[in-house]
Amino acid sequence: MDRVRAESILRRAVPKEVFEHVYTCYDDATGLYIITPREDLGLDDGRIGHPIMYQGALLGFVWLLASEGPVEGEHYDAAREAASEAALIMHRDYLQAGRVSDHERELIEQLFDSVGTRRVAAAVEIIEERLFTPAGSHAVLVAEIDRADGRATEGDQLALASALATIRSRRAPQSLLALERPNHAVLIAAEPLGPSGREDLVGLGISLRDAVLTASDADGCWVAIGRSRTDLAEVTSSYDEALRAIRIRRRVQSLDPVTPVERLGVYELLDQVPESALRSMLHPGLRVLMEQGSRSDSLVQTLETFLDSAGDVKAASERLFAHRTSLYYRLRRIQELTGLDLSNGDDRLVAHLGLKIARLVDLEIPAP
Repeated sequence: MDRVRAESILRRAVPKEVFEHVYTCYDDATGLYIITPREDLGLDDGRIGHPIMYQGALLGFVWLLASEGPVEGEHYDAAREAASEAALIMHRDYLQAGRVSDHERELIEQLFDSVGTRRVAAAVEIIEERLFTPAGSHAVLVAEIDRADGRATEGDQLALASALATIRSRRAPQSLLALERPNHAVLIAAEPLGPSGREDLVGLGISLRDAVLTASDADGCWVAIGRSRTDLAEVTSSYDEALRAIRIRRRVQSLDPVTPVERLGVYELLDQVPESALRSMLHPGLRVLMEQGSRSDSLVQTLETFLDSAGDVKAASERLFAHRTSLYYRLRRIQELTGLDLSNGDDRLVAHLGLKIARLVDLEIPAP
């Protein structure tokens, strides 16, 4: 048993590189074909594969291990017969799962209905049918693929659907509800009991992001996690929070790719203020500083690092890898350009909020 076979049994999945190698060898074969060994992938033993086809659709493969010996006529007949029977079984299971998922999807959609009575009715039915059993509380995770133009492709939708299926296959059946939306994927997850419950949800978010990127050619994926709720009928509130976190993450690149809403800090509050109002609140001195172009990049970063360090010169200089004398010089220059007094608490607050606003409204400001 090589590493690929062991991992496929234990994890019920294979790495993307192995998947691609299998299909490179497949080449639309209609009979037996050879999967060549790849030691770098942990695939030490070659495979002889027979595709499982149903009405022209590829559903999977029947595998024979090369180490078991040469494949002869009787083996070929047995593999072909097994593939034919497997195709019927898999197609039947697919149809049955589709009927269940259609009903489940309808109930999940109702959880996000604008009418409260419909949400309550859907929540009751989901619990009664044991489609979902929250341990006490639950939260919504939203995954969105990062595209420069902001437009989801058909491949993105398939990648999100594949990631949801992968995650659900690794978790207890009643611990997750999944929903595909046109440009994002939704998971309703039971929060594990104990003080580490939220961190466990972050771990689930990381797994979801990894599954999306494995199935997609995109460079990035964002996952956001709404606050936990105890009433399934209130899941829409957690969903709205996760969407808000996704929206903020698009603009604020310094946030982690998997972001619980409680880690948004002041961005969550600022996001609820109209953008026109935010722009008008930006201190004119900060505009002057940011409009200096590349010459001011180090000054903006210096100011943000200084403020993020709560005005601690020693900590800021260490984070900037700058001598304290150099830091004091930069701070004086910042005060001259902005007209702000960084020894004054109110001015420091104005500057700190102003930089956060600038990131949120997507003004030209260098990354920290």
